[in-house]
This record gives sequence, structure tokens and C-alpha cells, in this order.
Amino acid sequence: MTARFYQNVYIFLLVTGIILLVFAFLIYRRTFIPILIPIGIIVVTGLIAFVLMRNHYNRVYGIRGFFYALSNSLLAYGGIACFLFLLINYYGASMVDEGRVIPVKRKHLFVDSTGRITSMEKPSVIIHYQGVDKQLLFDFSRYPQVIQAEYVVIDFSRGYFGYDILHSYDVVERLPEPAE
Repeated sequence: MTARFYQNVYIFLLVTGIILLVFAFLIYRRTFIPILIPIGIIVVTGLIAFVLMRNHYNRVYGIRGFFYALSNSLLAYGGIACFLFLLINYYGASMVDEGRVIPVKRKHLFVDSTGRITSMEKPSVIIHYQGVDKQLLFDFSRYPQVIQAEYVVIDFSRGYFGYDILHSYDVVERLPEPAE
């Protein structure tokens, strides 16, 4: 095989890894998984690929050093591995949905003292569940409900690797009074 062929393969893997990292981020937003898990997968897989591919990569591109080979390995192979991990956890989830009411830890409301929206960012709340702080975004039309919210109702199921998958959520001003 020629050097040009391998250059094209490395570029294809790099672009694929970057695109899959974007999709991995979208899946990550719907899971209760500590951020260190995906980052660890990217780093460990990228370092293993770097050790295995560094000499070949440098020979193909005619360069010295480790920066380009390391960054390519982290983004390409680490991105692909991270995406596959999150994808399997997400689509291998159990079919049993569970519901839970969780108190709001913090709110992100972008309004000034007059009540006008100061940023185009959507209102959000932060909840703490399974040792993970998760930001939940809401539409602008839900702004009054988010301001009043004290709790969030979530529907979730257990992922393939044990990390919960968030299916739906909504804010609640207060818990309903127990029936007497």
C-alpha cells in the first residue's frame, strides 16, 4: 500500500472519530454517567492506539514527534470507542421504565432584574442523581414553570452497562399532597 492510501485512511478515521464524538455528546446528555467514564475511554483507547500506530503514522506523514499521532489517536480511535460505549449502553437499555421525583439542585435562568431574558440560552435546572449532576434544558415557553419548579419528574430505564438512560422529564412546582 502507498503512503497516500494510509494518509487517506488516517484522515477518514479522524473525521469519523470527530463526527462520532458529536453524536456521543448527544447520547451523553441523555444518560446519567459520570463525565470521567467517557473521558477515560477516550484517553485509554487513544493512548493504546497511539502506542501501536505512532511509528507507522510518523513514517506515512514523514514527521517526527508525537503530537499529531497522539491527537489523531485520541480523536479517531478514542472518539469511536467512546461513541460505541455510549451507543451500546443507550440502545441496550432495559425496556422497563421507572419514574422518580428529584429535587432541583440549581436553576439557570437568564433574566435580569426587570424580568427580561438576557441570553438566548434555554432555561435549565441541575439535578443530582446517582452521583451525577445533570443539566436538563427546557423550551423558552416553559420559562414560568421552570422559575417555580422545586422538583423534576424523570422517566428512565437501566442502560446495558448499568448507567441510567433519561427518557423524559418535566418540572413540578411542589410535590402533591398525600391523600388522606
